[in-house]
Amino acid sequence: MRCFIGVPVVGNLADRCASLSKSIRDATPKDNLHLTLAFLGDHSRDLLNQLHAPLCALANDHASFVQPLYCCEPFPSQEGPFMALTGEACGSLQKLYLGLTECLRTQGFTLDERLFRPHITLAKPGSASVPKSVPGEWSLPVTSLWLYRSELGGPIPDYEPLAQFPLSAEF
Repeated sequence: MRCFIGVPVVGNLADRCASLSKSIRDATPKDNLHLTLAFLGDHSRDLLNQLHAPLCALANDHASFVQPLYCCEPFPSQEGPFMALTGEACGSLQKLYLGLTECLRTQGFTLDERLFRPHITLAKPGSASVPKSVPGEWSLPVTSLWLYRSELGGPIPDYEPLAQFPLSAEF
């Protein structure tokens, strides 16, 4: 099962994301919006179930926070092929990300070594039709970590939440 750990995009921000991407080809469905923290690759349900206790402990060690995003732009480069909301990781997101990567490595997962660039993918219009960058201010409430299953097969992947790990309630 192909999986990743991310932060769901819900509420007002999900509505704003849907509005930003409504005229872009292959827009991400509102229910699929998320910020990816770690891609896990293909693993059995049994191995993923073994992650529940460590992820629960990690989430309990981190307070909820808000991650700012400042630009709607082509991602990962000026040519796309994605359109995404982007921003620098705030201190709380960086701390959560580092804790998550340590937790996953301790559990035996091999992680991608690419630089962590927080983003919410809005669409995959392809490099020929990626719109120009638009500055703005968006806020992602980070209140839980979700373990997702990712199903490829069409122009837009399908994501299914498998488990949720609430962060401590402090904001």
